[in-house]
Amino acid sequence: MPRLSAQANLLKLLLEPYLDSIEYEKEVGTALDAGAGPGVLTSFLVKKNPNLKWMACDISEDMVQYCKLVYPKVDWKVSDVRALDYPDNHFDFIFNSMVLIHIKEPEKALKEFYRVLKPGGKILIHCPNDKTFTGPQVLLDMVAKHATIHPADRFVMEKVPSIMEGLGFQLKHRTDFIASNDGNDDKPIVEYPKIHLGMMTGWSMMSFMGHPEGMQELYSQLQSEYMSNRVKFTIKLETHLYQK
Repeated sequence: MPRLSAQANLLKLLLEPYLDSIEYEKEVGTALDAGAGPGVLTSFLVKKNPNLKWMACDISEDMVQYCKLVYPKVDWKVSDVRALDYPDNHFDFIFNSMVLIHIKEPEKALKEFYRVLKPGGKILIHCPNDKTFTGPQVLLDMVAKHATIHPADRFVMEKVPSIMEGLGFQLKHRTDFIASNDGNDDKPIVEYPKIHLGMMTGWSMMSFMGHPEGMQELYSQLQSEYMSNRVKFTIKLETHLYQK
């Protein structure tokens, strides 16, 4: 939860100007944060647009119980995004951040988003694309290895546009945020659509790749290279706005 919360607080720095650019404040009706995690971005979205009636869900019962206590103004529910516990044509707006790369059969989630959105409703999908990593070969090798071990598809954003078009969605806006680790650890620098993280902040955002079985050797190699030679990297965080 601490890593997810820290990640969400960094994303807020990019989402603030993005939401302003798409006139998000004018959205009205009922909204869903689908796969809300620790609720940091949910709270941000509620404050950003109080005109929307917010609901939120996550597959983790523990996460939802925590969020119910911390963010009681939001209607929380335990629900898998691949089988949403909401009626057809229910929402005017859906927010989905950092979720699709973590689930098997993400197309099921995209179909569910179409089902629960009202005609004319919008969905904002925000997710990294690991194929866009730049950096030394040891980093690219670790990313590629992790993608083979990860139970879901770390490259899913390559497929999302064609899946969404096939479902009947229209792409209204796209921005690729770029995160790099050439900044200051004390305070991230935003040059929209870029965010410059510090070396250690950048490492903390990648540390999850070393956890799965079979990753330890590459992870150790990268850690040694990263710390001794101040390895630089960039990655794109794709942000797609679709309308039903």
